[in-house]
Amino acid sequence: MQTNKKIDSNKLSQRIIAWGTPLLFALVILIQTTSFRHSKSPTFDETFYLNCALTTVKNGTLDERICGEGVAPIPILLNYLPPAWFAGGEERIEVWKGDPSDPPLIDQARLLNSILIGIPTMLLIYLWLFRRRGYTAGLLGATLVTFSPTMTAHFSLATTDACFTLAALVALATLTCYWKNPTKKNLLWLSLTTSIAISTKYSGIFLFPCILMIMTLLALQQFSVFSKKSLWVVLKRVTVSFTLFLLFTIPLTWALHLFSFSGPLKTVPYAETPDYSAWVRVLGRGPAAQKIMEVSNSHLKRPAPFAGILFQFLHNAAGHDAYLMGDVSLSGWWYFFPMNWLLKSTPVELLLTILGFILGLFFIRDVWITLRQNSEDAPALSSENRGTSVTNEPTNHAPVIWLLAIAVLFFMLLTSRLNLGQRYLLTLYPLLFLFTIDQFWRWFQHKTSLIALLSFVCIGFQLVSITSVQPHYLSYFNSSIGGPSKGHFYLLDSNLDWGQDLPALKKVLAELPSEDRDSYLLYYFGTAHPEAYSIQSHSLNDALPADLDRWKYLALSANYLQGLYTHSKDPFVAFRSLKPIKRAGYSLFLFDLSTPAAKQALQQAVTVLQEMQDEKNAVKPNAVKSSEK
Repeated sequence: MQTNKKIDSNKLSQRIIAWGTPLLFALVILIQTTSFRHSKSPTFDETFYLNCALTTVKNGTLDERICGEGVAPIPILLNYLPPAWFAGGEERIEVWKGDPSDPPLIDQARLLNSILIGIPTMLLIYLWLFRRRGYTAGLLGATLVTFSPTMTAHFSLATTDACFTLAALVALATLTCYWKNPTKKNLLWLSLTTSIAISTKYSGIFLFPCILMIMTLLALQQFSVFSKKSLWVVLKRVTVSFTLFLLFTIPLTWALHLFSFSGPLKTVPYAETPDYSAWVRVLGRGPAAQKIMEVSNSHLKRPAPFAGILFQFLHNAAGHDAYLMGDVSLSGWWYFFPMNWLLKSTPVELLLTILGFILGLFFIRDVWITLRQNSEDAPALSSENRGTSVTNEPTNHAPVIWLLAIAVLFFMLLTSRLNLGQRYLLTLYPLLFLFTIDQFWRWFQHKTSLIALLSFVCIGFQLVSITSVQPHYLSYFNSSIGGPSKGHFYLLDSNLDWGQDLPALKKVLAELPSEDRDSYLLYYFGTAHPEAYSIQSHSLNDALPADLDRWKYLALSANYLQGLYTHSKDPFVAFRSLKPIKRAGYSLFLFDLSTPAAKQALQQAVTVLQEMQDEKNAVKPNAVKSSEK
């Protein structure tokens, strides 16, 4: 009896530890994200999401501009709709422009993102590793996610990236279940989770090649000897399965877009359609083509998912201004994201990258050997137990899918012309943690000292990394380039400067002599409203000053300082040789304008800005929307 009580007591203790650990990490995530929320202004994209949510509530229908700008609706509906609903909604015409009333509403959306997205992401990784490799593996995975500056930054922001990461991981988990048990019920679940991922961010289409390859593997497992007949059967089965998957996924995706539309199918009339339009390239010119285009413009509407995916396709084809190590490019660089990974990953994440690559090579070798053995032993294996283990060793289904997802995502990033930031890499981090930890445990499960050493080193150094930059998680750079203080020489935009440091600027300005606090200029990259933080400045974004001598300071965003988003004019090039007197966070620089060099630099900047403004005013509004190109 006493022995049974002791056993029950041990089981209870294990359960308390097993479930208490993720609860503790959930609390840590809330603390970390709260410190970010209270110290950062709305980022560029968050203003857009809030404005669309307020307009959605006001009009009672999904704002067409959401998908029209290539944004999937679920993150907005999940994070922004509740605050917008309680605020009563509001018609926002200038969708990219902030309002002084925005910060409290965006703060609520960020809190929802931390609770609904950040904590479940950590919990999913913990449980997945816990079920496969035990408590210590789950503990390490949860720790790496919780104390990753990159993950924490996007758990703190109410944007699409963390939400997509969670949705993609859930879809991959469902794909694992489908591979193990390919029933129609599991196929329906796979379609639903894939639809959710796509409706969270259109990058979710990366799941299609992953699913197609797994369906091909499923079909191939049925044959030990290949012939023309067997290949035909495989092709037939894959076609049927994938078609059925699409038949479920397409309407589910539109349902998650609330069956909404985003403007006419063709955005401009036939007469205004340029020759380089995709419509003309496909249909040509003529009576039939004219009739089709006129009907498409006047009577047909484009479903919201189609509009969003089309926008992203055209956006990628057109490119976007990007910055890398002093260069600005519209088309980007194939090596942008590898460099991004090297510069903004923590030392632990870089260590796991190397370790994961090595373990991946061994894993691929072992899977290949297993497939050959299964093929040779096929007559002795039934279709139900082929590919599964007769021992308690976890199956290879999940690691294959993790590795496949990493490969597909990384290939998409290498070919992308949208080199905008580390947030596009976000999903790769949990996949790296899952695969590397799982395979390390597989190889060294009986060497507890080695596992303990890896866990201790990873946890310790990950803690050092996040505390070194707290609460400026978005601006993290590793020490190989001098940390975040040197980051603006290497990467910009959402890697460093997303308009988030207005509260820090307010503190910096408060440290100036009282007589100088109204004598500063501001050229700010962002959509948040400076007045929301009591920053009463002359904004160069709105108007150029007539009398330059009266201004004593210039607050300048890192993007503009380094020549990004200045239309190749680079007005502030002279300021790069001047030393700022203060820095707000890591994205805003304060320059003293009292020196002759600074005055000359300001005069040069204003002259170039005036040229940019004149060119902008001289350009007539373009009647052809990007979707027509």
